[in-house]
Amino acid sequence: MNSMGLFLKEIQPYLVAAIFIIIYVVEQIIPQRKELIDYKHDAMNVLIGIGNLVVIGIGGYYFQMILNLCDQHQFGLLYYLPEWVRIPLGFILADFFMYWWHRLNHVLPFLWYFHRFHHQDRKLNTTSSVRFHTGELILSYLPRAPFFILLGISVNTLLLYGLALAAVVTLHHSNLRIGNKIDYLLRLFIVSPKMHRIHHSVIRSETDSNYSSVLPYWDRLFGSYIKKVEEPIEFGITKES
Repeated sequence: MNSMGLFLKEIQPYLVAAIFIIIYVVEQIIPQRKELIDYKHDAMNVLIGIGNLVVIGIGGYYFQMILNLCDQHQFGLLYYLPEWVRIPLGFILADFFMYWWHRLNHVLPFLWYFHRFHHQDRKLNTTSSVRFHTGELILSYLPRAPFFILLGISVNTLLLYGLALAAVVTLHHSNLRIGNKIDYLLRLFIVSPKMHRIHHSVIRSETDSNYSSVLPYWDRLFGSYIKKVEEPIEFGITKES
C-alpha cells in the first residue's frame, strides 16, 4: 500500500461518517416526502448498521491484508498494466462485480432470503443505506475475494471504490428532495436517488431493476434499467416476496 492508500485508509471512516450525517440532516430540512420522516425508524436502522460494522471491520481487515499480500507479489491480471490504468479499470470492475452480486441477490432464492431484509424497509431514507442482513454481508466476501484477487484489484482501488460506494449509496437511498432535471443529470455519472427509489418499489418487476451501485451504466447495458415509474412509489416488499 503506497502513501495514497495509507491516506485513504486514515480518512475514509471520517469522510463516510461526515457524508452520511450531512445527507441525513439535509433530507430532514428538504425531504422528498415528509411522511417518511420517522426518527424511531431511523434509530433502528442505525443500530443495525452499527452492529454490522463488526462484520465489515473484521472482514475488511483480513480482505485488505490478503490484497496487500497480492500487491507485494504483483499477483493478478491488472498488475500487468501501469498503475494509471490499473486503478480506474479496477474501480470499474469492482462496480461491475457489485452490479452482478446485487442482481444475483434478487435472482437466487437463498441470497434473496437475506437481501429481502434490506427491501423490507418501507420508509426509504439515508439510514436505509446501512440496513442489511449480517448474513448478506458475510456471504458477499465469498465471491468478492476470488474476483478481486484474480483480477489484481489493489487495496488502493478498494479504498477509493469503498469511499465512492458509501457516498453514492447514501445519496441514492436518501429522502432528499430532488427535481427530475437534476436527477437525470446525476444519472449521467452516478446512480441517482429517483433511479434507485424505483428499485425499492413494492412492485416486483420494479424491484428487479436498477441494480447498479455507483456507475449507472450497467442497467442500461444489461437490460435492467427503468427510467421512470408512477409516483409516489410504495416502498417495501409484498408478502409473496
